Amino acid sequence: MFVISRRTNESVFIDELEVTVGWIRFNKVQLIIGFDDEIAPLEDILYENTKMEISDEISIIAVRITEDKVRLGIDAPRGTRIDRSKGPEP
Repeated sequence: MFVISRRTNESVFIDELEVTVGWIRFNKVQLIIGFDDEIAPLEDILYENTKMEISDEISIIAVRITEDKVRLGIDAPRGTRIDRSKGPEP
């Protein structure tokens, strides 16, 4: 499992998928999954220690949620490209 910390509006790319933290509130986080220009983004809310299946082989778990960041655990096959993007500048 690959673990990465993200704040609101920060992203991580998993192969061609962009996973962006929409907001963080109390013990939950909104994740926005962007696929490509033809498919609307998928939005989901995760609580601490809950898992989201993105595909048959890729899943994300909210390992730890604090007031300003979330630690995301990413389960993906070996060779999956994971890119730490900070997202758009404010």
